[in-house]
This record gives sequence, structure tokens and C-alpha cells, in this order.
Amino acid sequence: MKNDILHRLTAARPAHLDPDRPTPSPVREEELATFTARPRATRTARTTARPRRAGRSLVPALALATATAVAAVVITDAVPQKPGPAPSATSGSGSQILLAAASHVEQQPAGSGTYWYVEEHLGSFHKVPGKNYTIDDRTEHRYWAAAAKNKRWSQSLDLGARPATKADEAAWKADGSPTSWNVEGGETFTYAGKGEIQRDAPGGTGDTFKMGDLPLRVLATLPTEEQALRKRLFALVDKDYNGPKEILDRIVVDTAIQLATTLPSTPALRAAAYRLLAAEPGVRSLGDVKDHTGRTGYAVALPSPYGPVEIRLIFDKATGMPLGTETVATRDGDGMRKGERQSYTTITSMKWTEKAPPFDTDTEDPGPISAPDDAPDPEPAR
Repeated sequence: MKNDILHRLTAARPAHLDPDRPTPSPVREEELATFTARPRATRTARTTARPRRAGRSLVPALALATATAVAAVVITDAVPQKPGPAPSATSGSGSQILLAAASHVEQQPAGSGTYWYVEEHLGSFHKVPGKNYTIDDRTEHRYWAAAAKNKRWSQSLDLGARPATKADEAAWKADGSPTSWNVEGGETFTYAGKGEIQRDAPGGTGDTFKMGDLPLRVLATLPTEEQALRKRLFALVDKDYNGPKEILDRIVVDTAIQLATTLPSTPALRAAAYRLLAAEPGVRSLGDVKDHTGRTGYAVALPSPYGPVEIRLIFDKATGMPLGTETVATRDGDGMRKGERQSYTTITSMKWTEKAPPFDTDTEDPGPISAPDDAPDPEPAR
């Protein structure tokens, strides 16, 4: 049975989405889209104290999808045996750049192993109220996927917050170098961080995943021609969601970004996802860029369906493999300035491995994060 979007929106809408409350437009638009397009399985997933904030897709994501400022890291097993010449990221449209990246990435060795492992560092930026600086809240996410068994594991580590730039660091020191900050919305971030904040194993109480995630067993059945891939993804989305075409199209793009970045896609499937994204309206080239760790790549920007931000995808120049993502404001207003980064993800490892996840149970469920007298939404009949 499909999810009824209007019913779920009415039942699940948080108080700050009430039309009479002055919620910033990007927050309203993103949460509206999320609540109207969330699959049934996530209704029973545990809500953690620190949800993924990356502007995906994402998400997370993509994303999907809080990096520590470490030295440049090379994506494990992502270098081709015989790399071809890198496309010129400074000439050509965003579509041409994605098509060139697709040509490179489909030449990568497929690899094999029991587990697909991805490690991402994520960051979200928060202005400190009453102070003249911004902090970078950092989280490390680790994912394992056993595609043959259709199982996933995930682990999240709170790495703490830091001043976002050198200028922010100087302002922070002038403020007395505090080690905790209360930001807008009432959330508190600390310099030390909390360490592990979530561990999710198959069959546990969490089983959380990003909006638009595909069952792992489906990946091997997806076509590797971009138009056929779009059609198949839309059919899969339409089967699980009940909403207008424009929202389903958003989820298709979110899913394609996950296929292009962190899911265990074959080189041919990853290239097809690149080509699907190359056909998106408004895609543009950003030329040569550096990711958050200082690695040089080239990037394209896609309009975000969730408010006045754009999603930037960064690729390795030699291999076409993904390095990470960013979300950037496209206009002034609601506490944002045009061109200001809102969040980022950096992929620091992505490989097949025989090494199993180091846990097989969930983090203890902290219980619902809601008012004591708030009853959870009932599970609709199927």
C-alpha cells in the first residue's frame, strides 16, 4: 500500500511547520518535502538526538550527508589502474563535466568483497548568537553494506565543534575560547563532542536510512542506461510513495545522487547515475575546486528541491569518483548569505572489504524525543 501523503503530513507535521509560526523558508520547505516523502519504514526508526543535517538529499544522504580538518585523504580503492586524461573542468557545461566524469568512472575496476564500506565526515555550520563567528559541527559516519544479504550497518561519532575558519578561530579566541555553544533552536554543541552517538545493526530497533534509499538487493537489477534508469527509479519511488510527480522526481534525484556517491554501485551503474544527473535542469560547472580536506577536484552544482540552496558534487579529477558534497545558499535571507556554505560531506574511504562491522547490536534506544504527553503516531493499516 502506498503512503498517503496528505494524511501523513497532517499527522506528522511538527509544531514549527504550522503556517502561523514564522519558520525560515528553507527549514519549512525541506521539512515539508521530507515529511511528505518519507518511506513507511522510517516511521518506526529511532530518532537520535543528533540527526544527520547534511542538506541532501540529501544526503545524505545523500543527503544525504561533518568533516574533521585532517590532512588530505585518498579514497581507498578508488584509483584506476590506467587513469585516462582528466576532463577540463574549466571548459564546458555542468552536463558535459558530468558526462566526462561518467566516462572516467565506468573504467574503474568493479572490485569485490563481502562488505561495502564507506566513511564520511560531515559538517554543518552554525552562527553563534551574539558573537561574530561561526562553528563547524562535525560528525563521522561509517556505513557497511552486505549487498548479498540485503543488510546494512551504520555508526555515527560526534567529533565536536570547531571555529569554521581562521577568522572564526580568531573571533572565538577573542571570545575567551569557550568549549560549548548554544545555537539557534536550543541545541548545544561542545568542543569535545560525545564520541559514539549511534550504532545501528540489522534487525535492531533503529534500522535508519536516508530518504530514497534503495533495498540493496535491487541494485543488481537496475539498468545502466540513464533514461531506463530514471524510468526504473521513478517506478520504484512511485510504488512506495503517494505524492505529486514533482515530489517523486525529487526523490528520484536524491536516489541518483546516492547511486552516484555512496551506494555500492557498479562502475556502469555509477556512470549511469552521473548521466541521469547531467540531464537535470540547471546543472552547471563550478570548475576546479578544493574539498574540505584540501583535495583538488572539479565540481558541478544542482538546484536543490528543498529551498534556496544548491547541491555541489565534487569529483576526483583523475578517476571521476566522488569526493564529497556541499550545500550552498543561493540567496540572502533567513539568516543566510548568498554563496555561504550550509553543510558538507567528505568521503574519506570507500571500498569493498572482508572486514566485518565491529558491532552487531544497536545503541541502546534513548526513547522518543518528544513531550511526555505526546502520543506517537499510530501505524496505519497496510
